[in-house]
Amino acid sequence: MPCVLCDAPATADSARKSALCSHCFDLLPWYTSPRCAQCALPTSSGALCGICLQHAPAFDHTLTPFRYAYPLNRLLHQFKYHQQLSLGNVLANSLLTQVSIFAETARPQVVMAMPMHINRVKQRGFNHALELAKQVHHHCGIVLDLEGCVRVIDTPTQAGMDMKTRTRNLRGAFATHRSWQGQHVMIVDDVMTTGASMHAVAKVLKQAGATQVTALVLARTLKNEA
Repeated sequence: MPCVLCDAPATADSARKSALCSHCFDLLPWYTSPRCAQCALPTSSGALCGICLQHAPAFDHTLTPFRYAYPLNRLLHQFKYHQQLSLGNVLANSLLTQVSIFAETARPQVVMAMPMHINRVKQRGFNHALELAKQVHHHCGIVLDLEGCVRVIDTPTQAGMDMKTRTRNLRGAFATHRSWQGQHVMIVDDVMTTGASMHAVAKVLKQAGATQVTALVLARTLKNEA
């Protein structure tokens, strides 16, 4: 099977699942520098950033293995818009390395995908975040919730919007009809740009009783790479 990025022979091991060659795998933009534990923006010592100290989002932690940069952005585009589901394996394996940091007693009780409006699911053919969340459920044994939080408004695309505009755009977009009392919930998504969507979902869950919300995303957009 050829590498999905360069067509060289892919390396058949458990980390790559034959999707990438060794060279392209090593080129992935691994996020190794210190970052704010809450929103994952870079900080000099790994302390909370000034934004989270002044305007804390509703989610408590952000875990991510990558910066949103080449060639990961190309992989995500192929996965999301061209239904190359085989890429889900290599992407999900990268996420699983993040979940392993939790002590057994501190792990989330529930994992869910970032809710997608039914119109978007029909248009795309699948929920890419759900495919990733299924892998977290399968490999980590965390309960997968499919309908506990839903997107009730099909909001316009948020590309190019700043945080304030995105927050306004997402007002009332998510809803839950169940209690999340005492639950630690993990929300899986592909990319965190401003964190507005994650904040909106976490806010709904917190209002329904969730005590902790962890964001698990494949990549974080950094200012110098946006």
